[in-house]
This record gives sequence, C-alpha cells and structure tokens, in this order.
Amino acid sequence: MSEYQENEENGEYTYSLIRKNVKNINLSVKSDGSIVVSASPQVPKDYIDDFVHSKIPFIQKARIHMEEIRSSTQKHLFQTGEQVPYLGSFLTLQTEPADRSRIPVWIEEGQDGNITHLSRNNKGEAVFCREGYLYLYTQDMESTEHKQQLYDSWQQIQTGILCRQLSRKYYPFFQKLGVDYPEIKIRKMRSRWGSCIPVKHKITFNSRLLEKSMESIEYVVVHEFSHFIHLDHSKAFYNFVEQIMPDWRKRREGLR
Repeated sequence: MSEYQENEENGEYTYSLIRKNVKNINLSVKSDGSIVVSASPQVPKDYIDDFVHSKIPFIQKARIHMEEIRSSTQKHLFQTGEQVPYLGSFLTLQTEPADRSRIPVWIEEGQDGNITHLSRNNKGEAVFCREGYLYLYTQDMESTEHKQQLYDSWQQIQTGILCRQLSRKYYPFFQKLGVDYPEIKIRKMRSRWGSCIPVKHKITFNSRLLEKSMESIEYVVVHEFSHFIHLDHSKAFYNFVEQIMPDWRKRREGLR
C-alpha cells in the first residue's frame, strides 16, 4: 500500500492506494475519515488522482456522516461524574456554578501547581485539572451547549500550549535542514489530526489532540513538520520520520 497526500484546502485529499487486479477503480471512506483506493497496476497515477478529485462530493458527504456517527456516540452531557478523555486517559468531570470571587484563588493555585491547565474568564467561569478531576465552572449549569463551548475553548487553548511546546522540542531537527519555524494554528477538525501547508509555512493541529496520549501527539507534531522536507507520504517521508522517531508506528496506533 502506498500513501499520497495533497492539500485539502485546495480541494485535494490524502488517500492510500492499493494496487491489485481489479476491473474498476474502487474508493472507500473508512470510519476514521481516511480514504482507500484500489486499482489495477496498469492504471496511471495521474488517472487515479483525477478519479479521486471527481469523488470529492462523495468524500465530503461520507466524512460528515462519519463525524455525525462519532459525535452521537461520544457526545458529552457535561454532568458531574462524567468521564472526559485527556492525554490518553480520562478525567472525572466536576461541574460547578461560576464564581468571580474564586478567580484570585485559581490564579494562586495555578502558580503553586495545585491546579493545572487553567483557562478562565472575568465572569468567574473556568476549566482546569486537579488530582484526576476536570473542574468546569459555568454561568449556565443547565445548558449543555454553553458547557460544550467552555470545554471546546479550554481544549483549544491547552492543545495550543502543548503543541507549541512540542514543536519547539522537535524543531531543532528541522532547523538544521534549513526549515524556518512555522506559524502554528489550532482548530477543531473533522477527520485529520494535523495539516501542513509548506507554501504558506503553516501547520494546523486538531484541538482534539488533547484527548490522545503524549506519545501520539508527539508523532503528529513530527509528522507535520516532516512535510517541510517531504511533501507527500512516500517511503522517503516515513524513512525520514523514522530517523527522528523510530517507534512512530506504535505512536500512530494511538490515534485510531
């Protein structure tokens, strides 16, 4: 199996190609949003690229459907006692009413290390970790949508902090090869953990990476930076990744 990647923002898609004796070109979208194409060895690669491009409406519709399925099975109610995925494990959610008077206390506890990953606003709303719990202070205890917004904002902020830390950790490997430090963006994505646009010198990471293990997040960081050296998912690309991260296959499994 070979893998090919092009820029999704330009309407093109990553897909895995399986060469086998089949009469037609077959395309399927897996539950994780990945695309698999099977075609005869006699079919030129350019022809397959055109075929994949012609199927973009189908791919988009299938990915939306897969995301709806995932959302329906993973939807949070944000009630006390709920288990929330965090760095490959789970935190127990504790939901509390917003309290402006506690802002100075939270700041002090954050500085002392008694709480971690604190995000807050001046309304007395906050989300932070403490001893296996995720505390969510909200102005609207009844609104799942509002609590979702607070959680999503916290997740985006904390993923950004973590991915920028890891980017600085691994950047020296790429700096030696003449790669300038890129612009780092964080956003919630449906089907990809990260994307790299070399021509814009930009990497975007999925805010939901915070749910995955540190080892898997590190793999995504190295993977995306490596596209500044190899644009596609060729054998040379993965050989390069392996030089930096010999156990990348095991780390990638954690993203399933």
